[in-house]
Amino acid sequence: MKKLLLTMSAVCCAWCGMQAQNDIKKYTDDLIVTVNGTSTAPAPTTIITEDLGNGSINLELQDFILRSEGDEIPIGNIHVADIPLKEENGYQSFDLKDKMTVVTAGDESTGIVWMGPIMFPDGLSIDISGKSTDEKFYCTLDLTFAGEVIHVTFGTDEFGNSVHSVNADGAANRKVDVYTLQGSLIRRGVERAHALNGLQKGIYIVGGRKTVKK
Repeated sequence: MKKLLLTMSAVCCAWCGMQAQNDIKKYTDDLIVTVNGTSTAPAPTTIITEDLGNGSINLELQDFILRSEGDEIPIGNIHVADIPLKEENGYQSFDLKDKMTVVTAGDESTGIVWMGPIMFPDGLSIDISGKSTDEKFYCTLDLTFAGEVIHVTFGTDEFGNSVHSVNADGAANRKVDVYTLQGSLIRRGVERAHALNGLQKGIYIVGGRKTVKK
Protein backbone atom coordinates (compact mmCIF):
# COMPACT_ATOMS: atom_id res chain seq x y z
CA MET A 1 0.00 0.00 0.00
CA LYS A 2 2.83 2.37 0.91
CA LYS A 3 4.55 1.69 -2.43
CA LEU A 4 1.29 2.35 -4.29
CA LEU A 5 0.82 5.70 -2.53
CA LEU A 6 4.42 6.69 -3.26
CA THR A 7 3.98 5.76 -6.91
CA MET A 8 0.74 7.73 -7.18
CA SER A 9 2.40 10.71 -5.49
CA ALA A 10 5.31 10.58 -7.93
CA VAL A 11 2.94 10.45 -10.92
CA CYS A 12 0.94 13.41 -9.59
CA CYS A 13 4.10 15.43 -9.00
CA ALA A 14 5.32 14.66 -12.51
CA TRP A 15 1.97 15.66 -14.01
CA CYS A 16 1.91 18.89 -12.01
CA GLY A 17 5.45 19.60 -13.13
CA MET A 18 4.44 19.17 -16.76
CA GLN A 19 1.49 21.51 -16.25
CA ALA A 20 3.72 24.12 -14.66
CA GLN A 21 6.05 23.98 -17.65
CA ASN A 22 3.26 24.81 -20.07
CA ASP A 23 3.62 28.39 -21.26
CA ILE A 24 0.54 30.45 -20.39
CA LYS A 25 0.08 33.79 -22.14
CA LYS A 26 -2.60 36.41 -21.57
CA TYR A 27 -3.55 38.89 -24.29
CA THR A 28 -5.96 41.80 -23.90
CA ASP A 29 -7.08 43.66 -27.01
CA ASP A 30 -10.17 45.02 -28.75
CA LEU A 31 -12.87 42.60 -29.87
CA ILE A 32 -15.35 43.47 -32.63
CA VAL A 33 -18.48 41.53 -33.58
CA THR A 34 -19.82 41.88 -37.14
CA VAL A 35 -23.26 40.71 -38.25
CA ASN A 36 -24.54 41.44 -41.78
CA GLY A 37 -21.81 44.02 -42.32
CA THR A 38 -22.64 45.97 -39.16
CA SER A 39 -19.97 45.99 -36.47
CA THR A 40 -19.95 46.77 -32.78
CA ALA A 41 -17.60 49.28 -31.22
CA PRO A 42 -14.28 47.73 -30.10
CA ALA A 43 -14.56 46.23 -26.60
CA PRO A 44 -11.51 45.25 -24.49
CA THR A 45 -11.45 41.45 -24.21
CA THR A 46 -8.97 38.84 -22.96
CA ILE A 47 -7.69 35.70 -24.63
CA ILE A 48 -5.53 33.20 -22.73
CA THR A 49 -3.38 30.64 -24.56
CA GLU A 50 -1.60 27.58 -23.23
CA ASP A 51 1.38 26.18 -25.14
CA LEU A 52 1.03 22.39 -25.09
CA GLY A 53 4.68 21.88 -25.98
CA ASN A 54 3.89 19.89 -29.14
CA GLY A 55 3.40 22.74 -31.59
CA SER A 56 -0.20 23.30 -30.50
CA ILE A 57 -2.05 25.58 -28.11
CA ASN A 58 -5.26 25.69 -26.14
CA LEU A 59 -7.19 28.95 -26.37
CA GLU A 60 -9.78 30.56 -24.11
CA LEU A 61 -11.79 33.61 -25.18
CA GLN A 62 -13.01 35.03 -21.87
CA ASP A 63 -16.35 36.60 -21.00
CA PHE A 64 -17.64 36.77 -24.58
CA ILE A 65 -20.82 38.82 -24.96
CA LEU A 66 -22.60 38.67 -28.30
CA ARG A 67 -23.68 42.21 -29.17
CA SER A 68 -25.79 42.98 -32.23
CA GLU A 69 -28.20 45.81 -33.05
CA GLY A 70 -28.48 46.88 -29.42
CA ASP A 71 -29.07 43.35 -28.09
CA GLU A 72 -26.65 41.57 -25.78
CA ILE A 73 -26.39 37.84 -25.14
CA PRO A 74 -23.78 36.87 -22.50
CA ILE A 75 -22.19 33.70 -23.89
CA GLY A 76 -19.25 33.10 -21.51
CA ASN A 77 -15.84 31.53 -22.04
CA ILE A 78 -15.14 29.83 -25.36
CA HIS A 79 -12.48 27.11 -25.13
CA VAL A 80 -10.70 25.85 -28.25
CA ALA A 81 -8.35 22.91 -27.69
CA ASP A 82 -5.39 21.57 -29.66
CA ILE A 83 -4.88 24.33 -32.21
CA PRO A 84 -1.86 23.39 -34.38
CA LEU A 85 0.54 26.25 -35.12
CA LYS A 86 2.55 26.93 -38.25
CA GLU A 87 5.79 28.92 -38.15
CA GLU A 88 5.70 31.96 -40.41
CA ASN A 89 7.96 35.00 -40.79
CA GLY A 90 8.47 35.93 -37.16
CA TYR A 91 5.09 34.70 -35.93
CA GLN A 92 2.94 31.57 -35.66
CA SER A 93 -0.30 31.12 -37.58
CA PHE A 94 -3.31 28.80 -37.46
CA ASP A 95 -6.39 28.14 -39.58
CA LEU A 96 -9.10 25.63 -38.65
CA LYS A 97 -12.56 24.91 -40.03
CA ASP A 98 -15.50 23.39 -38.14
CA LYS A 99 -13.53 23.25 -34.90
CA MET A 100 -15.63 22.11 -31.96
CA THR A 101 -15.36 24.27 -28.85
CA VAL A 102 -16.51 24.02 -25.24
CA VAL A 103 -18.53 26.90 -23.79
CA THR A 104 -18.45 27.56 -20.04
CA ALA A 105 -19.73 30.32 -17.76
CA GLY A 106 -17.70 33.52 -17.64
CA ASP A 107 -16.65 35.55 -14.63
CA GLU A 108 -19.24 34.78 -11.93
CA SER A 109 -18.23 37.81 -9.86
CA THR A 110 -19.89 40.06 -12.46
CA GLY A 111 -23.32 38.73 -11.56
CA ILE A 112 -24.03 38.08 -15.24
CA VAL A 113 -26.12 35.05 -16.15
CA TRP A 114 -23.94 33.39 -18.79
CA MET A 115 -26.18 31.72 -21.37
CA GLY A 116 -23.52 29.85 -23.36
CA PRO A 117 -23.50 26.62 -21.32
CA ILE A 118 -27.29 26.48 -21.62
CA MET A 119 -27.45 27.36 -25.32
CA PHE A 120 -24.51 25.18 -26.36
CA PRO A 121 -24.36 22.23 -23.92
CA ASP A 122 -22.69 20.06 -26.58
CA GLY A 123 -20.25 22.73 -27.64
CA LEU A 124 -20.15 25.14 -30.56
CA SER A 125 -18.61 24.64 -34.00
CA ILE A 126 -16.55 27.57 -35.32
CA ASP A 127 -14.02 28.52 -37.97
CA ILE A 128 -10.94 30.10 -36.42
CA SER A 129 -7.77 31.54 -37.86
CA GLY A 130 -5.10 33.93 -36.65
CA LYS A 131 -1.52 34.76 -35.78
CA SER A 132 0.48 35.19 -32.60
CA THR A 133 3.79 36.21 -31.08
CA ASP A 134 4.82 36.44 -27.44
CA GLU A 135 3.50 40.01 -27.29
CA LYS A 136 0.57 40.03 -29.69
CA PHE A 137 -2.40 37.85 -30.63
CA TYR A 138 -4.82 38.26 -33.53
CA CYS A 139 -7.65 35.96 -34.51
CA THR A 140 -10.99 35.78 -36.25
CA LEU A 141 -13.84 33.44 -35.36
CA ASP A 142 -16.86 32.69 -37.53
CA LEU A 143 -19.89 31.07 -35.96
CA THR A 144 -23.50 30.62 -36.96
CA PHE A 145 -26.16 31.65 -34.48
CA ALA A 146 -29.92 31.91 -35.09
CA GLY A 147 -29.33 31.59 -38.82
CA GLU A 148 -26.83 34.47 -38.90
CA VAL A 149 -23.11 34.20 -39.60
CA ILE A 150 -21.28 36.07 -36.84
CA HIS A 151 -17.75 37.29 -37.49
CA VAL A 152 -15.62 37.99 -34.42
CA THR A 153 -12.27 39.79 -34.64
CA PHE A 154 -9.78 40.00 -31.77
CA GLY A 155 -6.85 42.40 -32.07
CA THR A 156 -5.39 43.74 -35.31
CA ASP A 157 -3.47 42.02 -38.07
CA GLU A 158 -0.20 43.93 -37.85
CA PHE A 159 2.19 41.02 -38.36
CA GLY A 160 2.92 41.77 -42.00
CA ASN A 161 0.88 43.28 -44.82
CA SER A 162 -2.27 44.67 -43.29
CA VAL A 163 -4.69 47.52 -43.70
CA HIS A 164 -2.96 49.42 -40.90
CA SER A 165 0.24 49.79 -42.90
CA VAL A 166 -1.45 52.49 -44.98
CA ASN A 167 -1.85 54.75 -41.95
CA ALA A 168 1.32 56.72 -42.57
CA ASP A 169 -0.28 59.97 -41.41
CA GLY A 170 0.16 58.94 -37.75
CA ALA A 171 -3.52 59.52 -37.00
CA ALA A 172 -4.42 55.96 -36.00
CA ASN A 173 -6.78 57.17 -33.26
CA ARG A 174 -8.59 59.79 -35.33
CA LYS A 175 -12.33 59.20 -35.76
CA VAL A 176 -13.36 58.42 -39.31
CA ASP A 177 -16.38 57.24 -41.32
CA VAL A 178 -16.21 54.16 -43.53
CA TYR A 179 -17.99 53.88 -46.88
CA THR A 180 -18.17 51.30 -49.63
CA LEU A 181 -17.01 52.30 -53.10
CA GLN A 182 -20.69 52.68 -53.95
CA GLY A 183 -21.01 55.38 -51.30
CA SER A 184 -22.92 53.42 -48.65
CA LEU A 185 -22.02 54.34 -45.05
CA ILE A 186 -21.15 51.21 -43.07
CA ARG A 187 -19.41 52.73 -40.01
CA ARG A 188 -19.51 56.15 -38.43
CA GLY A 189 -17.04 57.76 -36.03
CA VAL A 190 -14.72 54.81 -35.48
CA GLU A 191 -10.99 54.98 -34.76
CA ARG A 192 -8.92 54.80 -37.93
CA ALA A 193 -6.80 51.99 -36.45
CA HIS A 194 -9.92 49.79 -36.17
CA ALA A 195 -11.88 51.13 -39.14
CA LEU A 196 -11.88 47.93 -41.20
CA ASN A 197 -11.72 45.29 -38.47
CA GLY A 198 -14.09 42.44 -39.23
CA LEU A 199 -14.93 43.60 -42.76
CA GLN A 200 -14.41 41.50 -45.87
CA LYS A 201 -11.37 41.98 -48.11
CA GLY A 202 -11.80 44.80 -50.57
CA ILE A 203 -11.50 48.54 -51.11
CA TYR A 204 -13.24 51.01 -48.80
CA ILE A 205 -13.33 54.77 -48.33
CA VAL A 206 -11.87 55.50 -44.88
CA GLY A 207 -11.75 59.13 -43.79
CA GLY A 208 -12.08 60.24 -47.39
CA ARG A 209 -9.28 57.97 -48.67
CA LYS A 210 -9.37 54.75 -50.61
CA THR A 211 -8.06 51.99 -48.34
CA VAL A 212 -7.39 48.36 -49.17
CA LYS A 213 -8.38 45.63 -46.71
CA LYS A 214 -6.09 42.67 -47.52
